[in-house]
Amino acid sequence: MSADSVVMPASGESLPVFANDRLAFDAVDALEITARLEASGLSDRTVRRRHGATDVFEYAQSLVQVVREPAQASPILQGWLGRAALLDAVCRAVVLILGAVLGGLTATVMATNTREVLIAGISAWVVGQSISGIVWAHAGAGQLDRGIARGTGAALLIMLGLAGFLGVLLLLPRHDATLAGLIMAWCWYSCVVSMLVILGRSRFLLTVLAIAVAAVLLALALGHQAAPAIVLTLAILAIAAVTGALAKHLRTVSEPRTPDPGDLRAALPPAAQAGFLAAALTIALIRLPAWEGTALVVATVVAAAATDPALVLMRQRLLWSSNRTPLLRHAARHARSLTMAMSAAIVVISGSVSILVVVFMVEDHRAAATVIVAAAFSALATTATTLAAFGLPRGGVVFAAAAFLSSAVWVTLGDIPGMLVAMVFLAAGIVVLLARVSDPRAYA
Repeated sequence: MSADSVVMPASGESLPVFANDRLAFDAVDALEITARLEASGLSDRTVRRRHGATDVFEYAQSLVQVVREPAQASPILQGWLGRAALLDAVCRAVVLILGAVLGGLTATVMATNTREVLIAGISAWVVGQSISGIVWAHAGAGQLDRGIARGTGAALLIMLGLAGFLGVLLLLPRHDATLAGLIMAWCWYSCVVSMLVILGRSRFLLTVLAIAVAAVLLALALGHQAAPAIVLTLAILAIAAVTGALAKHLRTVSEPRTPDPGDLRAALPPAAQAGFLAAALTIALIRLPAWEGTALVVATVVAAAATDPALVLMRQRLLWSSNRTPLLRHAARHARSLTMAMSAAIVVISGSVSILVVVFMVEDHRAAATVIVAAAFSALATTATTLAAFGLPRGGVVFAAAAFLSSAVWVTLGDIPGMLVAMVFLAAGIVVLLARVSDPRAYA
């Protein structure tokens, strides 16, 4: 095969719809799967980084378990749009937004100031991403139940530490334990929801959160004296519901739940990426007035929610193109244009949402600064997330750190230096991202 061609699926038998598992379809044994994986461009190093297996052969052995009955094998991507996968991504996006709304409203009722709400939200963001990293590392190697078990064990260890912190604050005089309790509840919710999303329970989560958010908004709108207690009760019930769903799944899992050093390595990149992005957002909030800061937070949440469906749609379209384009240069050109279009759409969505929030809150058009900041932050965050999604977790950390550095320069040196630094990093991120998606093996 020439260097200017794309790996094409064999004709005849149908292929399963999922990632590298389709290479296992109709294979005789693990050795044949290993040969197919290596021919597609996977190396031992790539398999260790992406899937957590020791080498290609070990990863191939995990794919032997794939069910290959003809009834379960379906053509890859009907047309170019897998509607079920896209609908699931949209569902996950709505779950993220509703969870942020429920957490924000509950935290506002419990906490005395926005600083506590911000600390709790950032803690939940970082902890939830680290647990997701552990679960995905095992799921990518075909060991989802092991990932759920290890993720649960890591979450329980984190909760144990937070419970100790809460106990110390309760024992010390004149110390309010509200913040510790808020962090503990929000982190646990984030961990459980992250695992349920990976298990494909997004629709269950959507139902629970939709009911809880509607009830909370109704209680706050009525303005009854018992509204804070009602809001807190509803939040606890929502956490109990998602915890019960996870516990029900864990009853069928016999894997050990004690994390090992490999789990720590899997958790570090997503945790570092979330930490840098959270730090960048915090620094930006210091510079902006309160109402503009609220607009930036809302725009950030919406941009993060929009990234998931956009990545699913982009991956589907890239697969469609690579499976039908015999020349690599044609597939690469299409991949680059599609990536730029999707990234631009996310930035436009973020900026538009910030405009709507600012206009709604202050009823004027002083939204220029917020829109620029929201667009710059969303662009760098999207670049970091996309690189991580396409197999470059360290690249995601680097460009999340770039967002943090840009915010720091913006606060210390002024608007123009901050924007220039952000534009330089954004240009570099686009170059890296385009180079990554130009190779069909990154998303095949």
